[in-house]
Amino acid sequence: MTDDSQDQQRKKLLGMLFGGEVPAALEGQLLRTADVAVLFQVSERTVSEWAKRGQIPSVRTPGGHRRYPADGIRWVLQESRNGPDRAGADGHANLTRLARRPAASAL
Repeated sequence: MTDDSQDQQRKKLLGMLFGGEVPAALEGQLLRTADVAVLFQVSERTVSEWAKRGQIPSVRTPGGHRRYPADGIRWVLQESRNGPDRAGADGHANLTRLARRPAASAL
């Protein structure tokens, strides 16, 4: 099965399960903990801790693993690089504030 047909199958299944109101966290691609760690240049454990504290958006698989919505992670990365006016004393954005952004559907 190709990536495109898998994406189409996934969208079809999500539509069947949720109708027109698919949760934003499930609409796009989901990243693994290792992927997010590479993007932020931190350890996987740090990413897991951020997720546990609600500082970055995440969902759980039935097996208990965390997955991170790519759109949410992209937003956090962009906001963390916006500069010192939105960053803390150490030059890094406040992840707690960033993770609590309004849902895309509310914008």
